[in-house]
Amino acid sequence: MRRLARLRTPALALLVAAVALLGGLVTASLWPVTVETDYYAADVHLSPSWADRSRIGTDTVVGSVSAQFAGVAPGVQVSPRVKPEITQLVASGDLGATALDVSPQERSRVIREAATGVGWRFGVGALGGLGLALGAVGLRRQALPSARTTLAASAATAVACAGLGLSTQRTYDPDRLVALHSTGLLQLALDNRGLLDDVEARADQATPYLRNLLALSSALQEEYAPEAAPDGEALTVLLVSDIHSSNQYALMRTIIEEQGVDVVIDSGDLINLGHVEEARLSNLYGSIGSLGVPYVFVAGNHDSNAPDDTALLDDLARTPGVQLLQPGPGEYREVTVGGLRIAGFNDPRYYGDADDGTTEAQTEARDSWLEALGEGAPPDLTVSHEAPALDRAPGRLRVHGHGHVPLLDGNRLQVGTFTGGGTLSHFVGGPDTELGGQPSSFDVLTFDDRCRAQRLTRYEYRSVIEGRPSFDSLSVLNAGRITDAPDEGRTCGGDELEVRPLDR
Repeated sequence: MRRLARLRTPALALLVAAVALLGGLVTASLWPVTVETDYYAADVHLSPSWADRSRIGTDTVVGSVSAQFAGVAPGVQVSPRVKPEITQLVASGDLGATALDVSPQERSRVIREAATGVGWRFGVGALGGLGLALGAVGLRRQALPSARTTLAASAATAVACAGLGLSTQRTYDPDRLVALHSTGLLQLALDNRGLLDDVEARADQATPYLRNLLALSSALQEEYAPEAAPDGEALTVLLVSDIHSSNQYALMRTIIEEQGVDVVIDSGDLINLGHVEEARLSNLYGSIGSLGVPYVFVAGNHDSNAPDDTALLDDLARTPGVQLLQPGPGEYREVTVGGLRIAGFNDPRYYGDADDGTTEAQTEARDSWLEALGEGAPPDLTVSHEAPALDRAPGRLRVHGHGHVPLLDGNRLQVGTFTGGGTLSHFVGGPDTELGGQPSSFDVLTFDDRCRAQRLTRYEYRSVIEGRPSFDSLSVLNAGRITDAPDEGRTCGGDELEVRPLDR
């Protein structure tokens, strides 16, 4: 019995030390350290998972990289991000081959700052865990812990923390690296980094192919498609969607010139990861401004990173030619081009939101727009990003994107992705397979001088940017069969532009 009594204090001390270590691990896991260089930042924290032991991992939206070391140490998780200041470097024209490199001195500094910060957080958590454990002992005994118990527990905690620190320092020595793994799109991007070089220039080089495709389409339509109405085509609309940060506007300029397009309607997802810096780095604003026709836009679920983020819309509002159907929360406009009325609203979702599959947010967004529309005449074209938003929405033709493939359901038209889902979407496939992105697509819709829909021509092609162009399909539909008839007395044609706010 006396021997058990002698063992009670050391056992209790070890138990308290274990609780203290757990407190340190939890604190260092939930309280990240932020380190920064000129153009990059990262949040660093410990991983509470035993499966991540002795591993430094970096997870990004395009894949992951992990380094496995020999030894025993808590796993380290790094969440990197690009700082907005990088756009200033791009704009300055000084973006050389090494401009974005992190120098050895900076790398050493941020590693030192991260290690120190994580260590301090672990220590604070361990002290907190020690205090809570000793408090629990006191509550059980209904008295303060004895000096012997407190001293033994504190000593055990200090030894455990020091031992874990030494083990961690030894484990994460570069000489003890066992393996480096990368997964997903990131590995494919590393293997095919040439695909990311100057997409805008590649799109410009691809314009002769697209011009030939359009010429072939016109020849096929003249030979086989039903003749146009005697009144002719007075207005031409280009429908695009899901650009996803890929600057292929040189192709769009070709379409506008070859097809005599009067207005472009973009149903959202201009960028990919919800940060406005993507649009600036890709020079999307300058390219949109160079189109020479009105560019009517609604935001998609990739065009912001928070419910109140309007940075992309604010930039677009300053871009020549852009007309926003919903410039901000509670603001709505009807844009009339050549007599054709266009209205709609943004996607209420944002990049990184909890996509639970419900449509309540879409319904609420539609109802807010309906309140603003009031008793006004239904638009000729009603535009939003996702299909559920347009359920029971008025409009002669309802247009949306999001699905990346062209579809038709009654008078609801899903526009495919103009860029094949953006550059990153081309990194798909398993081992030993070639890159193969989604098909690119766009729609050309025409109206006669009495605002009656004439033709809907749907184009699909692929692999233009990869240098392996192929023509997928061409469909010519009688648009009058899928679009409600206009009111009597309407006239369409010309380039007159009118923007009217809708009052709620």
